[in-house]
Amino acid sequence: MDEESGREGASRTLDRVVRILVERITDGTLPPGTLLPTQRQLVAELGVSRDTVQRALRELSVQGLVEFRQGSGVHVVRRPSRTGATLGDLVQAAFESPAVTIDAFSLTGETLDPHLRLSAERVRMREIRPESISVRLLRARVGSDLRLLTAVGEPEDRRALGRLRQVAARTTASIRASLHDLRMQGLVPNVRFETAETPVAPLQKLYLLNTTDVVTGYYEVIRRRVVLDSSDEIEVHDILGLGAPLHHHSVAGERPDPESVAVVDSAKRWYEHAWATAEPSGTG
Repeated sequence: MDEESGREGASRTLDRVVRILVERITDGTLPPGTLLPTQRQLVAELGVSRDTVQRALRELSVQGLVEFRQGSGVHVVRRPSRTGATLGDLVQAAFESPAVTIDAFSLTGETLDPHLRLSAERVRMREIRPESISVRLLRARVGSDLRLLTAVGEPEDRRALGRLRQVAARTTASIRASLHDLRMQGLVPNVRFETAETPVAPLQKLYLLNTTDVVTGYYEVIRRRVVLDSSDEIEVHDILGLGAPLHHHSVAGERPDPESVAVVDSAKRWYEHAWATAEPSGTG
C-alpha cells in the first residue's frame, strides 16, 4: 500500500468511528450525561488504533457533543442538531476545495477555531491539499456598552467582559498560529488571515464558506457561574454559540434552491458591507 492510499484509508477509518459514535449518541444508546467507554475499550471494540479513537473523540468534542473532564473521562453533553448541518462537516468540506475562503461573523470566533485546527491537521497529514486559504473573522467589539453579557443582579459589574475579551484574543491567536504554520511549513502556498471589529452585537453567528454556502445559528443566553482570572466566581447571563442549532443554505450544484440563492446572495452583500465599514484589527 503506498503512502497516499494509507492516508485515505486512515481518513475513512476515522470517519467510520466518528459516524458510529454519533449514531449511538443520536439514537439514545449514549444519551447526554453518559460516560463514554474508555479509549482502550473503544480500540478493542472497533478494531482501530488508539490515535484514531483520540482523533474521533476530538472531532466529537469540537462538534459540542462530548466534553473531556479531568479525572472522569469523556461525557456526552448533547445530541446532534436535528438540522443535520454541523459546522465541522461543512468547514472540512470547504477545505476540499483548491481555494478555501471562509468569512465569519461572531462574538469571539471560538466555535470556528477548533474546526480550522482540525482541518489544518488534515492538511499536515496530506489528507487534503488546498492551494490557498483565506479567512476573514469579523468580531463584535467588546466594549463597556456591550450589554449581552452581564452579571446576574449586578448589571454594572463589567468584569465578565474582560473574560470575553480574553477568549476573543486567545481564539484569534490560535487561528493565526494554525494557518501561519501551514504557510511556514510550505504546505499551503497562499495563506491569509484577517480580523476586524464592528460595534454591532451579533444575535447569531454567520459563516460564508467558499462563497457558495451560508451557515447561521442563533446565540443562546444562559445563566451560569464562571470563574474569572482573579479566581472570583460570579453568576452571569452568558452567551453561548457552541452547539447551537445551525441553518445551512447552499448554492453549490446545478439547480440550487431559490430560497438558498436569495439567502446566500443577501449574506454575501451584508458581509462585504459590514467588513468594509469595520475597524481592521489584524492581518497575517
